[in-house]
Amino acid sequence: MKTPPAAPSSHERPPATVRQIAKLAGVSLMTVSRALRNQPRVAEKTRRKILKIAQGLGYRPDPEISKLMHHLRRGLRPRFQSVICGLTNWPDEVKPPYFRSLLAGVERQARARGYGFQVLPFAPGARSGARLRRLLFSQGVQGVMLLPQRPPIDLGTLLAWGEFSVAAASLSVLGPEVNRVAPHHFLNTVRLCRELAALGYRRIGLVVDEEQDMRANRGFSAALLSFGRHEAVEPVPPLVYDGGLAAALAPWFRRERPDALVATSESLVRECARLLRLKLPGPVGLASTSVAPVPSGVREVAGIDELPEEIGSVTLDLLATMVERRVRGLPVSPASTLLAGRWRPGASCPRRR
Repeated sequence: MKTPPAAPSSHERPPATVRQIAKLAGVSLMTVSRALRNQPRVAEKTRRKILKIAQGLGYRPDPEISKLMHHLRRGLRPRFQSVICGLTNWPDEVKPPYFRSLLAGVERQARARGYGFQVLPFAPGARSGARLRRLLFSQGVQGVMLLPQRPPIDLGTLLAWGEFSVAAASLSVLGPEVNRVAPHHFLNTVRLCRELAALGYRRIGLVVDEEQDMRANRGFSAALLSFGRHEAVEPVPPLVYDGGLAAALAPWFRRERPDALVATSESLVRECARLLRLKLPGPVGLASTSVAPVPSGVREVAGIDELPEEIGSVTLDLLATMVERRVRGLPVSPASTLLAGRWRPGASCPRRR
């Protein structure tokens, strides 16, 4: 004779189901499913009612079913879901190569995920926020990407950020405090110094603008100081200048005698070479922590490719996920995703004998 199965103990309770929630709420199974997944096609009052009932029943989704439904939804995802807008104060005709590459990554990933994407240039002013808000709503924008700005700017009062999903693809956005994706300036600068050391350079110096270093959480200067303390053959203190480069550069160069000079852009590398009358290439190595992609041929300035296309792609993924999950407004604790770049050799840093 078979022993009957033991009855559940008083401490055990069968898991709640979507069907139970639907019956108590007086709605369809599909409505419950959409509400639990925080999808937009459910009235807010109904959503709150369903979530309250689910919480009272102790409802927990089955992770295996959730995983399966995720893959099904990906396969059935419509081609066009929503519009994501990029905001910048850069004039369209003067966007640098880094910016154009970043936009290429954003646009590629937007197409892959079925989103429309457009860039809206704006000039901050007394009424620009109200006009911008009307424009965003008229075009169905749900996600706002804060792109590189020139000059760096605080956009905290530009919009009512609680109405949008928002993420930044640049450190030049000083506010609001949002989740962002940016180059890993500390890691990239250390990697650059190691590549120069492997080429035979012993005295590696850094030239960086004070404001830029501050926006990067001192990532540039901290990297040089860390490399100088732990790895450099002959450490050189960085030149962190505030204001006029010309007045500070020559005295620092004469005093420290670097055999390699690192700057934070190719234009700054060339400006340092001009002010110091250095040849490129020449006896002093010249490198940048940010170099533009070169499709073919010999690269003139060696340095770190910050992979702006990847930064744009990752930012779009981050923002699209926020839109899909209806995550609006400013985060309680903003997170930064920092991406490592790649070393690119160039004629400006020949191997030293």
